[in-house]
Amino acid sequence: MQTVNFNEVKEKLYGIDVKENANVGALTRYGTGGNANLLITPKSTSELVFTINALKGVCPYAVIGNGSNLLVSDKGYYGAVITTKLLTKTELKGNLLIAECGAKLSDLVKECALNSLSGLEFATGIPATVGGAISMNAGCYGKTISDNVLYVVTENGTVKKADCGFSYRQSRFLGGETVIKACFLLIPSEYDQILKQIETYKTSRKNPKGRSCGSVFKNDGYYAGKVIDECGLKGYKVGGARVSSEHANFIIADNGATSLDIYELISKIKSKVSEKRQITLFEELVYLGEF
Repeated sequence: MQTVNFNEVKEKLYGIDVKENANVGALTRYGTGGNANLLITPKSTSELVFTINALKGVCPYAVIGNGSNLLVSDKGYYGAVITTKLLTKTELKGNLLIAECGAKLSDLVKECALNSLSGLEFATGIPATVGGAISMNAGCYGKTISDNVLYVVTENGTVKKADCGFSYRQSRFLGGETVIKACFLLIPSEYDQILKQIETYKTSRKNPKGRSCGSVFKNDGYYAGKVIDECGLKGYKVGGARVSSEHANFIIADNGATSLDIYELISKIKSKVSEKRQITLFEELVYLGEF
């Protein structure tokens, strides 16, 4: 493991908000997991780019948004975690919407509706920020965030859509580059029609009650929830983690649940499905730290 002098790292980031030994698990939807050596909160995209360039090759780092699809190890994370929670600015230029990486999809949907712009209605209820959604190519109802992307800005410059490597729950940005901001191409439409579409999606998107990260597994040629249900795993528990009885692709963290409980439950589900259905499940969920 790379040995890091975290005091030197802090000195490199003088003037930027840096906290030591901070609880990162608390920043996720599950609310489980341990601390990172450093938690960095840039106040602008220029601070974010500076931070990333200062850390590269010096200190392991991870960039997180809403923490909606993230499981942090109970052992924590050796390195620096950068949160984009303050990077939420948006700019509208005709039918183009430019949004910083920390902007929530739900806020983008509202802004588009108020300006009679269509294209992102499907994202209603997806608990993600722009950075995370683009990195994972988030989507539902047969649509994905990449459908409306024109270009993405990273710490290395502007990336045209054709070069983003978008596929099912994948993009080039999962491999290291960080989404700093993105430009969405939208379609002028009637305000009432947009609202009607948003309400339709809201009605059909009913997540199970309890702390979860949304869908744990990818629906890649099959519906993971249906497959897990057919294996009799609804309600299956490991410690404080359980498979939702409402939707089998959701894992609920009850009081007292640990990240290890969730991780071991995921492993049990994958093993059972492989044994009974000869299907290999792959996670949408992202792991941070050692498990």
